[in-house]
Amino acid sequence: MTLAEHYNAEAKLRMPHMADDLAVDPAIDNAGHIDEIVFRRSEYLGGMAAVLLALISEQK
Repeated sequence: MTLAEHYNAEAKLRMPHMADDLAVDPAIDNAGHIDEIVFRRSEYLGGMAAVLLALISEQK
């Protein structure tokens, strides 16, 4: 499972109403790329993405 697949699943689980806005290409396997892509959409979404990535990091 790539990082983006895990990230997309976490977004859908924790914030189902925002999952489409937070979703990224499932092939991405780099936290920096995920953060950059979502942050470009908006700073608000970028903050959410950073939190999701931190939660994923703590689960490992």
